[in-house]
Amino acid sequence: MANRTWLEEATNEELVEHILNRYHDTHRDQLPELIRLAQRVERVHSGHPECPTGLSAHLEAMQAELEGHMAKEEQILFPMIVRGIAGMAQGPISVMRSEHDDHAVALARLNELTNEQQLPEDACNTWYKLYEEIRQFRQDLQDHIAMENTVLFARIDGLTA
Repeated sequence: MANRTWLEEATNEELVEHILNRYHDTHRDQLPELIRLAQRVERVHSGHPECPTGLSAHLEAMQAELEGHMAKEEQILFPMIVRGIAGMAQGPISVMRSEHDDHAVALARLNELTNEQQLPEDACNTWYKLYEEIRQFRQDLQDHIAMENTVLFARIDGLTA
């Protein structure tokens, strides 16, 4: 996550811009590559007992969910926050927090499918790259959720309390 001092001093508009650039754009870059790598590992290693069967389908579902979630933030919630109409943002924030909980469940399933990103001894380079990039995606998504829940949304909660 970003530097604590910067987070405290950033305006809501700056924070929203940071979330869009650092997380939304990043997830949109990460997921197609993760899906591609997962499809390759599943295709090449389908007979391997530790093959993450179903991983690419799960990543595709996560991508669809995240795209819908981010679109709601970009088109509805973030414009409300930037315009300073915090009271009207409470409903959308409640929906976003619920969807964040759903993302946490999807991350838990990602861990199950990848055996906590533990590679088999005979894993190929593609499998290594896949799990390395999944670890980065997981961290980025967790940081993204934390920034929204504990910084941006907490600010709005404080304004309307």
